[in-house]
Amino acid sequence: MLAIAVEFLTGRYVATAYNDRTRSEWPPHPARLFSALVAAHFEEPTAQGRMALEWLEQQGPPEIVGARLSGARDLHTVFVPVNDKASEPETRVRQPRTFPSVTPETPSVQFVWPSVETTPVVHRALDELTSRVVRLGHSSSLVSVHLPSRVREPSWRPDEQGSVRLRVVGPGQLQALEDRFVLHRESEPRVMPALFTLYSDTAPRVAKQPLESVFSDDWLVFRRARKHERRGPAVTVPCTGAVGLARVVRNALMRFAPQPPPELLSGHSANGQPSSAPHLSIVPLPSIGGSHSDGSILGIALIAPRASSGRERQALYAAVGAWEASARTGDADDRPTLPVHLGRAGAFEVRRADPIVDDISLEGLRPQGWCRPSHRWLTATPIALDRNPGDLWSRDADRRSEALTQARDILSVACERIGVPRPAAVEILPAAPLKGAAKARHYPPYPGRDDRHQRVLVHAELVFAEAVQGPILLGAGRYLGLGVLRPVDYE
Repeated sequence: MLAIAVEFLTGRYVATAYNDRTRSEWPPHPARLFSALVAAHFEEPTAQGRMALEWLEQQGPPEIVGARLSGARDLHTVFVPVNDKASEPETRVRQPRTFPSVTPETPSVQFVWPSVETTPVVHRALDELTSRVVRLGHSSSLVSVHLPSRVREPSWRPDEQGSVRLRVVGPGQLQALEDRFVLHRESEPRVMPALFTLYSDTAPRVAKQPLESVFSDDWLVFRRARKHERRGPAVTVPCTGAVGLARVVRNALMRFAPQPPPELLSGHSANGQPSSAPHLSIVPLPSIGGSHSDGSILGIALIAPRASSGRERQALYAAVGAWEASARTGDADDRPTLPVHLGRAGAFEVRRADPIVDDISLEGLRPQGWCRPSHRWLTATPIALDRNPGDLWSRDADRRSEALTQARDILSVACERIGVPRPAAVEILPAAPLKGAAKARHYPPYPGRDDRHQRVLVHAELVFAEAVQGPILLGAGRYLGLGVLRPVDYE
């Protein structure tokens, strides 16, 4: 067995979550520990240290022992000078930086490889290397690191069915870190190269968790390209074009995916039948709900089911990687601009958003704006009802009442289908409830094919007895940008 223990000398761990600058990372990711070991090694490089790191990167994801969190510091924004060596100190513009941190009940974690055995040479090299690590995460997060003789019960274990996504390392991680250092030389924004692995959280829950839908809040987001990133004016797409845009993106992913495309991407099983399990949802994100919202598409989110395995997600990442490789114009172009061709309208151009390098300040692009727990949810795009409820706006009061009752029941069943309870109240709305959103009648027919039954599109308000965590995607068009709901507070 191999174990590496980290003691937080100040009692706090200061590190930013990889996908949200406003949240703290917990538990510390194995890739962050490896980077700390690499940094310690290059302070005083030795052949034994390098050998130990190259050995460690091949041992797979560790189990993690960590305590529950007793508190999280309020997020503080500090304005610091830009580290621009070409300018004088007095002329440097101060930029905002945030420093989220957490206070675990026990100020330590252990990374454990239960089935790994070290040789005396590797053990001595790791023991010497860990003794020189002074921080993990931010420079204020001071630590003492050593190889412990006793190991506690793990709190997080690697698990393809897990719900906690952590950065880990694999063969070649040391070389990748070296290459990034040569490229950036600490003068440009840096992104930690890493793999992602799902973990199961076996730590006891201290508070009741909100009810969750079957869709994950860990999104892959592509933001609309700025005008100067490509030649000519940027193409904009209104929210009413969401389905067409989503279909083009889906076709691109299918084309670049490993063949045959996995069920997660295709939505069909091996025998060609529609999948009975949730699959990838492609959601164009509209500008809605704000005082200046105009309903235009800000970007596109790829939303996998929470239960999707690591192998299934790797197929998605491989498809995205191949698509980006086809558009890449240079070695340094890590996130090239991708054209989403819309026929005569031109190409809607997007670029994969990196939550660490990019400042995703637009609320409409941040998963938290769509997924936070709430009792009350409003439609951003209309819901395509799974069956026809009748004439919702009939002049005959009895027919109208019956149709509205049917529509409410259809939406209640749709909620159960995505893993959340039936709402305590459902209201079918005659107009879009959020600023910038379009009325249901302004959307093209769905699914739009002559050989398919055309769905009734409605806007709605849903109120749940308990807080529900999103994303909430409802109805027959939930995999192509329809039925997207936004959490809202009571006014």
